[in-house]
Order: sequence, then C-alpha cells, then structure tokens
Amino acid sequence: MFDLSRFLRLARAQWAEYRRTYAWFLGIGIIVHFVLLLVLLSGNRGYTLLTVDGQAAFYFVGLFLTAPLFAARYFQAMARRESAGLLLMRPASKFEKWLLAMAVVAVLYPVAYSLAFYVCNAPAALYAESAAAFDAAMRAKEGAAARADSMAWETYGLFLPWSEFESWRSAVALALVLTSLQAFAVLGSLYFRSFPAVKTVVVAFVLMLFLMLVETIGGGQTALFKGYWTHSRELVAWQQWFFPVAWFAIPALLWLASLFALGERGVA
Repeated sequence: MFDLSRFLRLARAQWAEYRRTYAWFLGIGIIVHFVLLLVLLSGNRGYTLLTVDGQAAFYFVGLFLTAPLFAARYFQAMARRESAGLLLMRPASKFEKWLLAMAVVAVLYPVAYSLAFYVCNAPAALYAESAAAFDAAMRAKEGAAARADSMAWETYGLFLPWSEFESWRSAVALALVLTSLQAFAVLGSLYFRSFPAVKTVVVAFVLMLFLMLVETIGGGQTALFKGYWTHSRELVAWQQWFFPVAWFAIPALLWLASLFALGERGVA
C-alpha cells in the first residue's frame, strides 16, 4: 500500500510538473501583498497599520484565504477527463497520492506561504519601525504631553507567527481550523465531477448558514466548544472528552473522506 521509493518518485514527478504552477501561485500572492503594502505606506502615517498586531492580521487573513484556494487547486487536473486519466494512471497507490497531497497542502504550503509573506513584510516592517521611531522623536519635541504618544513605536517590529499564540493550545486550535478548511477544499475538488470550485463554495456557504443556525440554537454549548482550546472554563465530564475528540475528528474525517473520494475517482 505504501512504498517509500515509489512515494519519492511520485513527489519528484509532482514537483517537476507543477513547480511553475506553485511558483506562480506564490508569486501572485507576493505581488498582491506588495501592492497592498505600497498603498498603505503611500498614505499619511500609513505605517501605523504595520504594527506587530497589524502584520499578524495580514498574515493570518492571507493564510486562511489562500490555503483553501491552494488546496482546491491541488487536484485541479481531475476536473478534465484527459488529465484526470493521466493522474490516476501514475505508478503510485491511491494512498500515496493522497498522502503527498496532504503533505503538500497541509504542511509544505503554510511553510512556503510564510517564507513568501516575509519577502514583502520584512522590509515593510523595518521601514514602519523606523518611521514610527522618527515620528515619535519628532512628537516628543512638542512637549511632555506628547511623550506618551512617542512611545508607541515600541509596538512595532518584525512579526513572528509563533509570537501571537498565548499558549500551545491556541496554536493547536488554529492548526485544526486551518487543516479542516484545507481538507474540505480538497474533498470538494475530488467529490464534484463538474464545476468543483463553484459547488464547493456553494456547499461551504450552506454549511456556514447551518452552523450559524446551530450556534443560535445551541447557545452556550457551541460557545464552549469553539473556545475549548483558548479558554480555560469549567467543563462537565462529557465535555472534557467529547470536545477534544470532536476537534480532532472533524479534520481527520474530512481528510479521510478525501482519500475515499480519490479512490472513487479511480474506480469511475
């Protein structure tokens, strides 16, 4: 079912065929990021949006927008009958193809995204820190009343992803939410034979409305479930074991469903 040498050959073939596609995807993201930063820094005191917290907002919004999009495009060849046949006939098991997809989508893409993010963010953050320090020094000369404002530059600096997590629990929560979105996008791209992107978005929208309804009806229970990793609250016995199991079961079942969907495509 799994052969390491065969898996590595599949990975090399995947890289050789799609490395330009991956590079273009990240390159477009860098261009969009650069234009956005250029617009911000061209404004009056636009650097104030590039505090550490501001950079964190740009980072996580970009990650949660692009990661599912990249995941949905991984099996884009399945949308065309001729390319789907070539992909399915590659000398590798369904499990190896699925495992490579999960490794690229869930592990390698966040790393590549982080490196691409710093191509523009690092110089912009250094510029914002310098501009804030200079502005603070100028304001300090205006008198004692401005000295409190002159210390605002201390909130500037280079954002590091792990510095935004209060604890390992908040990092686990974010990782589980992210991989759930990625798995859902991969599942949609494999399950739907025609117009997979459109149908996946529609299903996601309907599911979001359903979850909002459940949250309205569930009240405190859904709030406790959503805040399980980030809030230390008193839980009853069944919640102490059910909440963590559900948090891990949701992405696991989505990834497992994508494996079966890939197998069904092979049978068809």
